[in-house]
This record gives sequence, C-alpha cells and structure tokens, in this order.
Amino acid sequence: MTSASTDFADQSLNVPATGDVEGQAVKRAFTDRRKRPTPMFSRYWLRGRRRQAGRRDADNRHVYVDRYTRTEWVVVVWLVVASLADLGLTLLHLQAGGGEANPIMDWFLGIGGIPAFACAKVFMTAAPVLFLLVHARFRGTWPALLGLSAMYVALMGYHAVAAWDRLAG
Repeated sequence: MTSASTDFADQSLNVPATGDVEGQAVKRAFTDRRKRPTPMFSRYWLRGRRRQAGRRDADNRHVYVDRYTRTEWVVVVWLVVASLADLGLTLLHLQAGGGEANPIMDWFLGIGGIPAFACAKVFMTAAPVLFLLVHARFRGTWPALLGLSAMYVALMGYHAVAAWDRLAG
C-alpha cells in the first residue's frame, strides 16, 4: 500500500486494511459497538438497523433494542387506537348528557373543555405506551401491556353497554 488513498480498506469508516504493515499488526481505528449495551434511544431507534434481540437467550431480557417485534407493535398500535376510540366514545357520551367517570379527566374537561380533555387523553395514553414500547424487553412490561389491552377491551364493552342503554332508553 503506497498511496494514502489505499491505506484504508473502507474510507467511510476509516478502517485500516487487514494484515501486517511493515511487520506490525494493524489495529482498527474505531471502537467496537458491542462493548457497550444498546442505548435507550439510538440513531436507529424506530428505523431498525442494529438490534432486535441478543445472541443468547439471557441477552434478550433487560435490554434496549432498536427493532421491535410485530407483536410488540400490534399491542402498542391497539392501545393507541383503543385510546382514540375511547376518546371519541366518551365525547359522544358527554354530548348525550353523561359525565366523565375519571376524576383527573373530569378536571381537564372542567378547566379547558373538550380541547384540553382531548389533548390530555392523548398525551396521558401515548407517553406511557411509548415508555412501555421502549422498555419492551424489561421484566413487568409485557404484563403491563397485556393488562392495559384487557382494560381497554373492558372499557370498549362498557361504552357498548352505555350506547345500548342510550339507544334503548
């Protein structure tokens, strides 16, 4: 290797060519990303380039990942959609003369009306769901996601019964 342009095998990573240079071993010019765990938020977060799971079964727990499974996405999307449906059905219930059962959401409704209520409802659902998605491989997260999903199924059932009562009455 005589010219400066051929001293490195990959110019974009500044990685020296492999092999001996004048009897000395060549060392890489960058640090190995595997020496530290995947950070909570990386440049690949939600684009999925680097990590979906560890190499060993023990590495799949208590780690942050860049790529989420289809099941994790389905549960998270279900929670967001169910929250938006709950918002719409609650607004219909309020227009029919009903009241808000949740005292916190009732407070938002009292201080800022429907816009404050809707913003609070979306934020108070989206932020925790995003937190749970980021921590999807940590202990206790799956029971929390499944429990929230079951609660929203029950809440949709409540809205259906309330709507039936309004139509029948």
